[in-house]
Parts: sequence; structure tokens; C-alpha cells
Amino acid sequence: MDPRGINLWEEEDNGYSPIAEYFRDKVVLLTGATGFIGKIYVDKLIRCGASELILIIREKRGVPPAERMTRIFDSVPVMKSFQRNFNNCRDRVKVVRGDMSEDGLGLDPADVEYIRQRVQITLHVAADVRFDETLFKAIQMNVKGTWEMLNLCASGCPRLEMFVYVSTAYANCLQGTVYEQFYEPPMDPMVLLNLVNKMDAVEQDHFEALTQMILGPWPNTYTYAKALAESLVKRFYERIPVMIIRPPIVVATFNEPVQGWVDNLYGMNGAIVGIGCGVLRVIQTGPDDMKNDVMPADFVVNGTLAAIKYTVDRNALEAPSTDPDRVAIYHVTSSVDNPLTNARFRSMVETIGGDHAPLNSLWIGTCINLQSRLLVRLLTIVFHVIPGIFIDAGLKYYGKKTSLMKIYRKVARFTGFINYFATHEFIFVNDKMHRVLETMTPGDREKFHCDIRTVTWEDVFNVYVPGLKLYMRHEGPETWIASRERFYRLKKIGLGLFYVTLAMVVYWILPLLLADYVPAIFN
Repeated sequence: MDPRGINLWEEEDNGYSPIAEYFRDKVVLLTGATGFIGKIYVDKLIRCGASELILIIREKRGVPPAERMTRIFDSVPVMKSFQRNFNNCRDRVKVVRGDMSEDGLGLDPADVEYIRQRVQITLHVAADVRFDETLFKAIQMNVKGTWEMLNLCASGCPRLEMFVYVSTAYANCLQGTVYEQFYEPPMDPMVLLNLVNKMDAVEQDHFEALTQMILGPWPNTYTYAKALAESLVKRFYERIPVMIIRPPIVVATFNEPVQGWVDNLYGMNGAIVGIGCGVLRVIQTGPDDMKNDVMPADFVVNGTLAAIKYTVDRNALEAPSTDPDRVAIYHVTSSVDNPLTNARFRSMVETIGGDHAPLNSLWIGTCINLQSRLLVRLLTIVFHVIPGIFIDAGLKYYGKKTSLMKIYRKVARFTGFINYFATHEFIFVNDKMHRVLETMTPGDREKFHCDIRTVTWEDVFNVYVPGLKLYMRHEGPETWIASRERFYRLKKIGLGLFYVTLAMVVYWILPLLLADYVPAIFN
């Protein structure tokens, strides 16, 4: 598939869709619009015909919120609707200045009143997704931001139909099998919120020193904070209609609005690019049959909107429940319906990655996958540290800038962050999401494609890998023939070096080693 492909509804009508009809003329409050998946929510809601999107965006590096969004509209590939100004979509976006880490979200009182009087659907997507974020900042952004958003929507929004919290399937990663239900948080989130709100700079330093003790078995501050945030949503289920979406590893778009689009190197994206560039040569993983949970970004967005429509309809027919376990929690995941094993992932990265190798790389994209931590550490020295030292020494000798060891330090940090998830298998049971899929009409399934059972992973990776090359490596289709030829040329060179080394061992080194033993055997 061609990752430049575009799928816009104004070009193709796929039939009547009750989901699209539901969102037509809706006013949606959205956070996280400048993030990867947030941009796709913006585009999709506009194409659904939402009458207004209210975007809470913070100022960043001196750039005002409205200007940040304008730059995104003008330059980001998934914003084709905005670049064409389809149905005057720019006029349907209202940007308000806010910050998830501030009291009251840092909103102007006039904006608060505007939101309260108009909002019908709230999509809280904003999150700090970095695994290496400090605990203080993770709580401020991911826990406090959720608390403030819940309070905003619970304090007099007469038209509110649904508050949606976009969490992560790994918010409960201490469970091997995760169900669409609430789990006990690691601690009372209000205790941490009250503590964080009173801290000065010195106390923040002391707090960070205690991070590992506070986290305990949790692998990072991101999943810890997400677990706390989910427990806050649970506290509001009797006050406002709430819903939680749990996506797994989110990768490039599969089909819409642009195929293969991605804008970050987090998680699996970084691993594939690192392997393809010949930088990541050794990684610790689980066994070959270990299942990974991966979803294309547009499937997550479409699944969210389908689940909102289903839940609003259900709430209209059923009496309010006092049971928090009946809160709508949906896993938009793949581990049950279409699992991706380590062996299959590795095979596709080698074959599809070879056909779409980068134009410039340290070496051909090969990676050794091992379960033994000790072997990984030993081979990391052989394939990362030693080459890095020698190549940097050569660069320094010729008066050039050294960089490889700096890259390998980043690689070591990256693999450290993903190690927990690369070596543990999770099964995300998605029975509730199955009910959503069962109610979708043919038109819904076309316009809100989110059933991972309908695609193969080869289809996904044939879009995903070229997308990484195009959008993250900035190597257009005009370079692909040359990069493919270079890859297979390097592969032949590597194979030739292997056979030369093998011949040297057989005809030279091996006889020397056996010289003292062969006569003794025959005598």
C-alpha cells in the first residue's frame, strides 16, 4: 500500500452511518489535540460533521495556543480537511488557552462558562506519555489534569452526554490478564495530589528521590499515573456519564485520513527505526510465541467514537446504575482477536523492513532477540559499545564530530524503558468492545473501521513500515529504489564477510587449535 493514500469522505460515500450521524452538529471538548492521536481525533470529528471543537491547548515555548494549532492545520499530513478548509472546518474550531497542570486548568472564567453552556461530549486525551518523566510532573499532568477536567464537567454542564477518558491498556500492567473493569489504584490519588500541590522546589527534589519506593512494582511513572487517573474517573460515575477507553501500543494510521502517518518514535516506532538503521542490534524480549498488543491509530479513534455512540444509546435505555463495575470501559486492543507474536513481528520487520530500508544507516537492519538478560548485556558490549568506541575514535582522529556513543547511550536508555513490556505478555479481554462492534451497521464499519479481526498484520506492516520511512525518516518514494538496492548490496557484503570468516576458521584457525589433538587420536 502507498502511505501517501488519502481517504476523505467528501471523495467517497460509503453509506449511511448512525455513528457519523450522532456526531453531526455535536459540540466536543477535546484535550491533547496537539498530540499524535489527538490530531486524528480532531480530523475525524470534523469529518463527522461536529459543529464545534473546543480545544484546550497550552502555550509552548512562547507560541500562543491558537498559533500552535494553526501551524498544525497548515503542515500536518492528516489535516487535509483543514488544508482544504473542507466545509469551513477551521471556523468550527475554537482554541482556548489552558494547562492540565494548573489549578482550574488555567482557564479564563469566560472560557469556563462558554464550555459549560455548550459542551456535549468531552474527550480527555491529553497526557504526558514519556516513560522517563519525573513522578511529580507525571502526577501534575496525568492525574491533576484528569481531576480538573472531571470537576469542570461535573460543575454544571447541562448538555453533557459523555465524559471520555482515554487511558492506556497498560494502566493495570501488574495484571497478566486485564478485564474491562476498574482495578484498585496503587494508592489514594488525592493523597498524592494534595502532597504535590503543596510542594516547593526543594520538596520536589526529595519527592523524586523517593520515586522508586513509591512506584514499587510499577515499571514507570506513566502507567502509575494512569492507574491513579482511572480511579478518579470512578469517583465521578454517579455525577456525570463517564467512559474509559484503553488502547494498547498505538502505531501509524492504517487507512485514514492518510495511510501510514506517524509523528513520534515512542515504543514500537523507535524499535523498528532503530533496527532498520542498524543501530539497535540486541534487545531482550519474551519467547517467540509471546503476544504483543498493537493497534493502528485510526482504529483507536474509530473505536472510541463507536463506543461513545453505543454507550450513550445504552444509557438512554437503562436506568442509572450504582455499580461502578458497570461503567463503560472498553479495550480497543488486539491480543484476543488478532494477536501479534514476537516471531511474526520479527519476521515482518526483517522482510518488510528490508524492502523499505532507510537510505542511510549504520548497517543493515538486523537485531538479535534474546530472553537472557546476561546474554543481552554481553552482546550489547560486543555490538553496541565496542563498535561505538572504535568508530568514535576514528571520527575524532580525523577531526570529525563523535556521535555514535551518544546514540548508543540513548539506545540503552530506550531499551531500558521498554524492557518490562517487551518481556511480559498481556491479554486484554475486550468483551464489551465486541458488543460495540456487533451493533455497527455496514456504513459504520466502513466509516469507522476498527475491527482488527478484518485485517492481517502483513497488511498493517506494509503500511506502517513505509510510513515510518516517509514521515519519520523523511525519505520520499523517489528514494525507495535506491535504498532497497543499498540494503541488498550491504546484505551481500555481510554474507560475503560471514563466509570469508567461516573459511578462515575452517582452514586456518581450526587446524591450529586441533593440531595437538588429532595425532593423539590416531596414535
